[in-house]
Amino acid sequence: MTTMEPKLAERRKGVSEDRARGRLKWVLIIIVFLLAVVGGVWLIRSPLLSIKTVTVTGATMSNPLNFVNDLGMGQGTPTIDVDGQAIERAILADPWVREARVTVGWPGRIEIAVLEHTLFASVLAADGWVRVSVEGSVLAVDEPMPDAPVIEIDAGPVPAGYSISNPLIVGALEFAAALPTEMARRVVIADDGEGLIASVDGHQVVLGRPAEMREKAIVLASLIDNGLEAGAHVNLIAPLRPAVTNPQPLQEVEQ
Repeated sequence: MTTMEPKLAERRKGVSEDRARGRLKWVLIIIVFLLAVVGGVWLIRSPLLSIKTVTVTGATMSNPLNFVNDLGMGQGTPTIDVDGQAIERAILADPWVREARVTVGWPGRIEIAVLEHTLFASVLAADGWVRVSVEGSVLAVDEPMPDAPVIEIDAGPVPAGYSISNPLIVGALEFAAALPTEMARRVVIADDGEGLIASVDGHQVVLGRPAEMREKAIVLASLIDNGLEAGAHVNLIAPLRPAVTNPQPLQEVEQ
């Protein structure tokens, strides 16, 4: 009967134990890794890293919080589930909102900065009036605003949120926006079939096609500030060569 030498047996035993320890080490590594993954997933989605605060700046006429809640991304939502771009798109759908920026901060906060449109002028629309921003965004369907530019050019049936692109109306808004504030509040702009015309402080102003509107407004303001005769007619089709026609005196009728 052949017996194994004690040294060889001892060596084989040591090799087996090393292999067992190696397998146990890898099993422990895998277990620790899985626990870390599970723990990380739990932590990310736990109340510890959920949305706790939603702050809004710049909103007066709009309510961005409503959009956040409608999307299911308000307080209590795991921060990782919050889509800042989706919130921005929803907020920008509000007619009053001109710009929106959403920042999602870890852990647990949403910051929303909003820049709103400002009511500027009243525009004729179908059988009524709409109130618009200087950019032509329709903000409300209502009566003409007091102390604001009036544009008597029919925009058609436009709802709130619509952006007016009619070049005559866009040009009229640009002209009114370039006038001094007090003068702009008294301007009425219309279309005479050949181009834009305006009435300012009793003066009839021919503006022509909607081009160089800022320059035309600056020239008109300068002429009025320098003193125009009451009821004077001003032609600004070529703003660098304005033409002013003073009203003719009434001739006496012989008896």
